Amino acid sequence: MMKRFLYVVLAATAVNLVLTGSAEASVKAENLYSTGSIFNLVLLICSLICLIWSLKILSLVRGGLLSKSWQMFVLGFGFLLLAQLLLLMDSANLLSIPAFIATALYLLMGITWLVGLYQTRKILG
Repeated sequence: MMKRFLYVVLAATAVNLVLTGSAEASVKAENLYSTGSIFNLVLLICSLICLIWSLKILSLVRGGLLSKSWQMFVLGFGFLLLAQLLLLMDSANLLSIPAFIATALYLLMGITWLVGLYQTRKILG
C-alpha cells in the first residue's frame, strides 16, 4: 500500500516537472546567496548527515523489531533531502518547480516520521 502511494506521488512529481516548462539556462548566483537559500543549504547538509546516520542505525537493527520504524525515519530524511535539493535548484534557476511539490515532500516527511515514532512507541512502550 505504501509503495503504491509513493509510486503515485513520484509519478505525479515527474509529470509535473516535465509539464512546468524548461528552466532558464543561466544560473543566477545572486539567488544562491540569499538568506533563504543559505538556510536551505544548511538544512540540506543536516538532512544528508541525518540520512547517513539513520542508514547506519538501520544497518545495526536490520531484521529486528525496530527495523520498520528506522526504515520510516530513513524515508523521511530522504524526503527532506529531496525537498531541500529541489528548492535549491529552483532558487538557482536550474529547475522550475511549483511550490506545492516541496510542501508535499515536507508533508510526506512528517507523516513518515510520525509513523516511525508510532511504531517505535508501540514496540518500546
